[in-house]
Order: sequence, then C-alpha cells, then structure tokens
Amino acid sequence: MSARKIWLLAWPMILANISVPLLGFVDVAVIGHLPSPSFLAGTTLGSLVIMVLFWLLGFLRMSTTGLVAQAFGDNNPHQEAIVVLQGVFIALVLSAVILINQNHLFSYFVSLLSTDVDLSESIQAAQTYFSIRVWSAPVSLINLVLTGFLIGKGQTKTVLYALLVCNLVNLIADIIMVPVLGLNVSGVAYASVLAEVTLFVFLLSHVYPQIIQYMTINLSIFLGSQQLLSLNGLLFIRSMLLQLCLSFITIYATRYGEVAVATNAIVMQFFMFISFTMDGIAFALESLVGQAYGKKQKVKVTLFIRTGLRLATFGAIVYCLAYWLLGEYIVYMLTNIDTLQSALESYYGWIILLPLVSYMSFILDGVFVGLAYSYKMFKSMLIAAITFFVVFYLTKELGNHALWLAFCSFMLARGLSQLFMVKKPALFNVLIFVFVKFGLVSKKRDAICNNANVTSNCKYK
Repeated sequence: MSARKIWLLAWPMILANISVPLLGFVDVAVIGHLPSPSFLAGTTLGSLVIMVLFWLLGFLRMSTTGLVAQAFGDNNPHQEAIVVLQGVFIALVLSAVILINQNHLFSYFVSLLSTDVDLSESIQAAQTYFSIRVWSAPVSLINLVLTGFLIGKGQTKTVLYALLVCNLVNLIADIIMVPVLGLNVSGVAYASVLAEVTLFVFLLSHVYPQIIQYMTINLSIFLGSQQLLSLNGLLFIRSMLLQLCLSFITIYATRYGEVAVATNAIVMQFFMFISFTMDGIAFALESLVGQAYGKKQKVKVTLFIRTGLRLATFGAIVYCLAYWLLGEYIVYMLTNIDTLQSALESYYGWIILLPLVSYMSFILDGVFVGLAYSYKMFKSMLIAAITFFVVFYLTKELGNHALWLAFCSFMLARGLSQLFMVKKPALFNVLIFVFVKFGLVSKKRDAICNNANVTSNCKYK
C-alpha cells in the first residue's frame, strides 16, 4: 500500500524530472555539434554561474514543500497561503540582489578560473550566456516556491504538465534559435528564459486559485519572512556546500583545458538523469512524509522511508545496467567531436558507478525535507563536502579523474551519513541491548526512546 502511494505521486515527478535532463541533453547536443569545444565549454561555464545562484536558493522550494505538506496534513489552508506569500516575497528580494550585482558576480567567477590555459573564447561565450539568462531570476526563484507548494500538497501531476510544457517550449526554441537562426550560445540562453517565463505562467495559474481565498496580505506576513529566512539559514549553507563541490569540478577542470571542461559537462549529463529520476521518488516522500508527520502518524513515516529506499535501490540497479549497455551510444548522440569522444572513453567506469553511490542521498533528502530536518541536512552535507576535498587532495595526481573519484565519494558519504541519522535510534537500541547484557546499564530504555528520532519511535529497523 505504501509503495502504491509513493508510486502514484512519484511517477508524474519522474516523468517531469526526466524531461529536465532530456532538455539539458538537447542543449548539450545542439552546442556539442558546433565546430569548436569552446562553445560547449562556454555554455557550461555560463550555466554554472546561473546554476550556483539558483540552486543556492533551492531552500525556497524545500522549505515551502515541507511547511506546506505539514500545514496540509494539519488541515490549515491559511498557513499554506502564508508560506507561499512569504516565499514569493523572499524570492523577489533575492532576485533583486542578483540582478543588481550581476556584473560583480560574473567577474568574481572569472577570477576563480585557471590562467594556465587560454580560455578567452570560452569566457566570452559564458558571459554572453550569463548576461541573458540572469534576467530570468525573478520568475525562476518564484517558480521554486510555486513548485514547492504543489509538491507539498501532492499535486505532482500538475508539476509534470508544467515542466513538460516548459521543456517543450525550450526544445522548440533551442532548435529555432541555434541551428535555424544561428544564434549559437545566446540562442540557448534566450530559449531558457522563454521556458522559465512559460513555467511561471503555468504554475501561477494553478496555485493562485488555491490560495486566493486564504490570502491576507499585511505587514505581519512580510515581517514573518525574516523568521522564515533565518530558519532556513542552515539549508542555505547546505546549498552553498553542495554548489561549492559541484562548481569546484568545473572550475578546477579549467586547469586541464577546454576538453576537460566539456568532458565533465557530458559526464554530468548522466548524473543529471539519475538525480532528476531519483528526485521523483524523493518529491513523493517529501509530500507523504510531511503530511504523515503533520497528522502525527509516526508508523506511516517509517513505512514510507523504508519503501522509498527499496524502490530507489531497484532504480539505481536499472540505471547501472542501462549505462553499461548504452553509455557509448549516448555519448555519440551528445557530441560528434572526435577529441571529446576519445577523452570520454576512460570515463565510462565513473558513469556506471554514479547511480549506486548517489541514489540514497536523493531519497533521504526527500525524507528530511518532509520532516523539516534542516540541521540534519546541513550536517550530512558538511560531512560529504569534507570527504570530497580530502579525497581530491589525496588523489589529485590522477588529474581530472580525481575530481570524479572525489565526487563519487561525496555522494556516497552524503547518503551513508543521512542513513545513519535516520537509523540512529535503532543503533541506540542495539547498543542498549549489548550494554544491558554486560550489565553496563540498567534496563531503563524509556529515556532513550523518548529522545529518539520521530521516524523510529523505537521501532525502526
């Protein structure tokens, strides 16, 4: 029964999320077939700046999802409307900061790149992409809030339709603006802006009717946004650590030249397929776990966690087999540049390994979002980030491959640390049993159980 509930919410999000990397696949394929790797490298660098800025503020979606799911479970539509209004207000303030400081942000990013190789053409292409794409900041950040609202209420089919329409617009615009009109990098950027605006209109048309009757716009709501922002400070720092590691892969790869940057961009496409598919299950867990927690149904929370992990394990195995059998053909679809195809031959091992080391962290992220466990999310990301840089420092003689070894270690450490935090009460029970056996403590377990994580209630195994 729990698997069916997860699947009913997950499959629309899986299809919706698959459409996102498919769109990235098209972007890379369109640029990857232009005559020089500098176009792909430049687009990668420009989109990296945008990704860092927008994903850093991903707490807007996560916090909205968790709080709306709990308010929905508690049958409090007025609180749902307040969460959305506060999220939109914060999104507008943050987007204004980004637009005002856009030149400084890009200049700082360029200062981080390697000066050992000539990247002038790539940087010029990156600046072209960034200067166009950054103007979508207001609608992009509001889209995070609106998407979080719909996921929190379990309306994943609406999110599916929204993303399908958005990505279809982006796909058609890509084809028209790049191969037909010859706009190259700027064409990809314009297509992305058009897609974000389309997504905003679609999401707003579905969210606004649900909250209009409960909206009471007054000063207290906007003052309350300060509290919401401070409560999500840990999620913001968590996002910074995540983007630090992801950005480091691209920035440090510039030391090895444009081919290395472009190669990593293609390998990352395989990871994006995994992440967005696993996020489909994770989004379902955000809604189900959050609503069950709002209704104080602890047993259901535990059941959803265990079932979600089983489904994701099966999905990870399927991905490994698919990459093993089809990885080479996918690479040939992404680029016809001989130097990139040759360079990628030694990266198939990392591509096949990525699903197994990464799936657990995505699923447990969904659990932690539903439970609003911002501190635990921060701790697991800190552990993973430390692991990333330690592994890279110890193996950097491997060159670009050291970046992918560090990244795989990062994802594995993230998932295992989260699993420990979820199962820790069960580990406590084992320790208590051993201690009682050897007479080290008395049989009073109630204090341990009462302080245990809500997901276990001293029953999680």
